[in-house]
Amino acid sequence: DPVDVLVVSRIPVVPGAVIRSRPIGVLMMHDEAGQDEKILAVPVEKLNPYYKNVQNYTDMPDILIQRITHFFEHYKDLEEGKWVKVDGWQDASVARELIMKAIEAGKRA
Repeated sequence: DPVDVLVVSRIPVVPGAVIRSRPIGVLMMHDEAGQDEKILAVPVEKLNPYYKNVQNYTDMPDILIQRITHFFEHYKDLEEGKWVKVDGWQDASVARELIMKAIEAGKRA
């Protein structure tokens, strides 16, 4: 996957839906295939004003960040031969850099 994005929402969303959002952080991790970052985003203010003051993952409730981290630490546990190591969180600027790199890589592909 060029970029994996998890959009936080207070309402149910159909998996695979396209949502205008902005990055607020990135969970740095690697797995059996190499580096595998997960961008954390929130809907743009026009779609959901609830997140208008959230600029970085640190603005989210700590328990939410812990739950997301826990999920990604264990989501491959039942898949034989697969593993995940979480390296930690980085801020919104790192997330934006990764998105721009993925866009450039997509243009070259």
